[in-house]
Amino acid sequence: MAIVASLFSAGEERLRVVTYRRVSTPGQLEGSGLEEQGGHCKAWLAAHPDADVFGEYTDEAASGVQRLRPGLEQLVRDARSGNFNRVLVSSVDRVGRTARAAYQWAWDMADLGVHVVSVLEEIDTSTEAGWAEFRRHVSYSDMEWRRIRQRTVAGRESTISYGGWPGGPAPYGYRIASDVVDVDGGRRALSVLVTDERESAVISVAAALLIDQGMNCGQAAAELNERGMPTRSGRPWEAANLRARLSGETIHQGYVVYRKTSRGASRSNTRRTESGDPLHGTPVRIGVPPILTQKRARQLMEALRRTGFQNGRRSNRAYPLSGRLHGECGETYFGATEGDRRVYRCRGRLTGLCCEPNLRADEIEAAVLGGLFGLLRDKECLAGGAIRDRYAAASGDRVQYERRMREIDQAVACHEELLLREMPEYVAAGVAPVVLQAAAERMQEELDDLRRQRVVAAEWLAGREAHDARRDELLDTIAIGASCIAALGPVQVRELFEAFDVEVHCSTREDLYKKGSRCPVGAWHEETGTLVPPDPTDEEWLEVLAALRPFFTKRHFTSKYDIRQQFNGMLHRLRNGLSWTDLPPTWGPTCAIRERQLSWWKKGAWPAVMAVLHAAERGEPVYRRSVVPPFRIITSVGEGGTDSSGMRVGGGAAA
Repeated sequence: MAIVASLFSAGEERLRVVTYRRVSTPGQLEGSGLEEQGGHCKAWLAAHPDADVFGEYTDEAASGVQRLRPGLEQLVRDARSGNFNRVLVSSVDRVGRTARAAYQWAWDMADLGVHVVSVLEEIDTSTEAGWAEFRRHVSYSDMEWRRIRQRTVAGRESTISYGGWPGGPAPYGYRIASDVVDVDGGRRALSVLVTDERESAVISVAAALLIDQGMNCGQAAAELNERGMPTRSGRPWEAANLRARLSGETIHQGYVVYRKTSRGASRSNTRRTESGDPLHGTPVRIGVPPILTQKRARQLMEALRRTGFQNGRRSNRAYPLSGRLHGECGETYFGATEGDRRVYRCRGRLTGLCCEPNLRADEIEAAVLGGLFGLLRDKECLAGGAIRDRYAAASGDRVQYERRMREIDQAVACHEELLLREMPEYVAAGVAPVVLQAAAERMQEELDDLRRQRVVAAEWLAGREAHDARRDELLDTIAIGASCIAALGPVQVRELFEAFDVEVHCSTREDLYKKGSRCPVGAWHEETGTLVPPDPTDEEWLEVLAALRPFFTKRHFTSKYDIRQQFNGMLHRLRNGLSWTDLPPTWGPTCAIRERQLSWWKKGAWPAVMAVLHAAERGEPVYRRSVVPPFRIITSVGEGGTDSSGMRVGGGAAA
């Protein structure tokens, strides 16, 4: 039965070919790897002189288990142009080592009118027979990969049982070395962990700085950098990184845990089954030679507790601009906490490269978001196109996948019926048992393969549905978000920044934060949203005096200064955000105006005065000193920014 009818060509067509080669390890880049595959492809092309060659694609050191490979992704993108209709490979397993990787790619290419030609297996998936052979070899390749994986896991378990290191990078302070052990009367070479001279010296020096000199992790990190003792990767130490290295179980317990399950939702955490057990076995402790003595390790732990550490990035707080904000020192900002306030902190401060103050997260995020929506309004069509391009399916056709699902379901039902109902009839008819067994085994293999295909198709459809829903949600956010920026949550903001590849460059930030205590009257206007009314008319001034009299004695109104003029000076300062020292002498001595306003505030008279002047309805907002520096936004649809006054500027061409 033909399961995927659209895979097969209706008639003869001119062959337009590209080649694809892949090797799994760097050692295969020459010789029997890429070069041999290239020889197979050249031999096929020599036998088909009528074929037009449009290019070649290569993935170096890319596993066949991975569905996303640079060369293969570029091939799929170019296939949309329709310039070629065959992909030439030396063997089917070059396309993918697992059924999941091979089937989905072959289906997606077939939807674009492109078929696979395998030289060694003599397969062309444009024919029904070729597709059947392709399926058979995919099944063999998948089974071979699973056997290799089982042997690898078994070998890893054996290595652990003899105290060896099963694989992966060594913990900090150690390196991987070779050793030979006695195994059942024979000798076996193992990889083991031994102390690394340079890294263990770093740990000893850092421990001495904390224990003997009383430094904290930040100070110790700076000292290590000053002494030319960087991290394993060569980057400078940071407080958090150093604390993590000094807190590991290798230093304090003398072992390293393999298949660690205590990393929460970490991407590198051990995979688990549905029951919660580790997928490939229970955690194992592998002993390592000590770097510090037990006494020294206890002292180090006490020093770490004494210095204390709180991660500024709380787990329940999102920082959508983390890594997207660039300071003048060249470093990026990351999310942190300053008291109870979310802030962004420049990485340059950790290494002493700059002394820029923190940026308040709420203010800078709102300013950047406003700037982004300003750009989107200017380039509305371009913005929608950018979202559609970003969320366009890389390959595959929904209608074709839905049809495949129906056809696979029909084929599964047919095979199950043959196995359950018709096989007994053949037995009753006297067909030889050996023949029946061989037929049943072959049919069961086909049934298992069909079920694997169905899983791949179902996962693609589910992923496409989520993909399209995310695209539509972002388009809706763009359509209505400009009018309700405050209603957007941190996750939505992060996705918007990601969708448009937002990058923010901050300029010099001098005097962002006003020194001294905050004016309580200005703070009240800002928090309550009460406007600053215009200077009162004669009639309104009489109402102001009437509102003040219940709070003060007659003596308060017998002043050598003009109280009305002083009040006008108070309003002028609030409108323009002036400090008391910057208030011009037009309205009288500044100290007298300040004292009078403070007395009105302390007595509770100021809100009453604002009420009689209808400040809730008329006036202008109190001046808010900007705590956001001038910045420039660079996005996938254009760029723009703000000047030193906070006014939006620019609107350049698409980046």
